[in-house]
Amino acid sequence: MKKLILIILLSMAFVSQALAQDDCRKALQRYMKTYPASDLCDVYKFCFQDVFGPEHLTLDSAKAAAYLQGELEKYSTLGGPDYEPTGCSGNYVRVNLRLVRQGKITAEHLLDCLLRSAQGNTPVDLDEWRYRWSEIETLLSAMEPRPNHFALDSDSIEKLLARGGYVVHHSYPYNSTYNFHYRLIRRDIFEQEILPKLKIEN
Repeated sequence: MKKLILIILLSMAFVSQALAQDDCRKALQRYMKTYPASDLCDVYKFCFQDVFGPEHLTLDSAKAAAYLQGELEKYSTLGGPDYEPTGCSGNYVRVNLRLVRQGKITAEHLLDCLLRSAQGNTPVDLDEWRYRWSEIETLLSAMEPRPNHFALDSDSIEKLLARGGYVVHHSYPYNSTYNFHYRLIRRDIFEQEILPKLKIEN
């Protein structure tokens, strides 16, 4: 009986892992369809944000407010979707600064949501993240089209992780093609406080 239960549990775990991989593959395929000019580092950032959120930022509210205002003044046109979930699990949401410019949300509210999204999250071990990323990269390597500069970025990311780093920036092709400027908001905060405002506008 115990052996049968063990087999059932292992089977359930296998099925669960397969479903999670399938969901992740679909999320990556959607990403590449939306952003075909992406380098591998852009996909890494997309997945990294899903796990870490904005917690790696040292957020001083005054500096964060000034930086947000600077972006709003600098870019006359903002591309990208109004919002999109991050990575394979959608734990966070990229919220387009265009929504502030359009008056759908205020800069103060977006900033407050950002600051709260960066607090109180369960830290992720770097070794665990390296393992997760290796699994994601394996899925990406079998996709068509693959992200640009795959081998070069893969090597750079591996070296970054090996020395204890983990943060990367968007590539020049990504920024110049999509001009997507956003703030990263935890999904529950987004759904409770920002999404209802957007539904009212629509």
